[in-house]
Amino acid sequence: MASKNFDTLVIGAGLLGSSTAYHLARLGARNVAVIDADLFGRLSSSELNAGGARTSWDQSINVQLSKDSIAFLKEHADKTGFRQCGYLWMFNESQWPGAQNRVSFLQEKHGINVQPLDTAGLKSRCPFIDKTDDLAGATFSPEDGLFNPNLLKTLLREEARKAGVTFLDGHRVKAIRRNGEEIVVTCEHIPPKNEAELKDFYEGDPSVAQKSDGEIIEVKGKALANCAGPWAAHVAKMLGYQTPVYAVRRQVSIFDVRDFDMSPYGMMIDPSGVYFHPEATNILGGYAEHEEPKGWNLNYDGEDFFQEKIWMPLFNRSTKFEQLKHLTGWGGLYEMTPDKTAILGKVEGFSNVYENHGYSGRGAMQSYAAGRGLAELMHLNKFETLDLRALNGGRFSRNELVPEGLLI
Repeated sequence: MASKNFDTLVIGAGLLGSSTAYHLARLGARNVAVIDADLFGRLSSSELNAGGARTSWDQSINVQLSKDSIAFLKEHADKTGFRQCGYLWMFNESQWPGAQNRVSFLQEKHGINVQPLDTAGLKSRCPFIDKTDDLAGATFSPEDGLFNPNLLKTLLREEARKAGVTFLDGHRVKAIRRNGEEIVVTCEHIPPKNEAELKDFYEGDPSVAQKSDGEIIEVKGKALANCAGPWAAHVAKMLGYQTPVYAVRRQVSIFDVRDFDMSPYGMMIDPSGVYFHPEATNILGGYAEHEEPKGWNLNYDGEDFFQEKIWMPLFNRSTKFEQLKHLTGWGGLYEMTPDKTAILGKVEGFSNVYENHGYSGRGAMQSYAAGRGLAELMHLNKFETLDLRALNGGRFSRNELVPEGLLI
């Protein structure tokens, strides 16, 4: 059996895993390897997310992670595709008092530029939002925006590779065992094939034996970071611990709007929960179905989803949206936690196992600062830039939750 030896292993090469490896290398860590079944990430959450970046959150720790990550996106806008076009949230009467309290919290505690708008101010900023009878107000945060997650991932990986990080493509994790202080990850090397074959793999349980003819390789390391996103619970199980993270499908539609150019605008969120923003010459719209069952479902419900969940709320918001043409869409995965906040830190009961997952829909936008935080803990044995101790996975057993409510 072939084997590969490293000092530090990262399972999952999405934005969080790539960021963790990038920051480890920047801190001076050597001999780091990142393991993934498909580095291209055709079905990964990093590839399939909506590409928004915002600082509006209920929890300070989420504000800080996003604020630092957006600063990096802005600094490298030419390489990340970041466009500072703002986030606009619309609220009905029942939602508006909470939104006003959030404005005060963000402005006074964190210095975030967020502007409350009445319906006249909303129409002035966005004249095409012309059906406002059910709205009480809106908020606009001009320093938020949109970015290209694939470009960010490419940047982080390129810099990590320059610093000596190894990315292992087509390595499907089948088992993990501990040999003293050494961690041995058994992988099956199967070069990524077509999307349908990858989908079968991702929707299955990697710990269950499946017929294949891939080469078995042992990848060994002295420390390991679980950055496996929606599959983090599988990796945790192989390592011998439990995490409450779970996968849930989220669907996104791409559609055309006749005779209307939305490109000057940024992300917008309707009180119904539908969010939308310009996507090239079209519009991207998404909605989180609260009744969606847990599980690794990557299917897209197509025209039915678009008509029922996206088009009707938008029809009721603007005359410009009365005639929309559905073009395409996809199903992707959020990795959720019970309090809707990430799990980041050392796994309790282990001296050399760490985790960075469970971002509940904001892993891409917080990935830069989150990867930096975990790398600091792994290499320096402390959080140096932001205090992220509250994100440790042991908080659930201690009932020290960090509940985040501002989700889309």
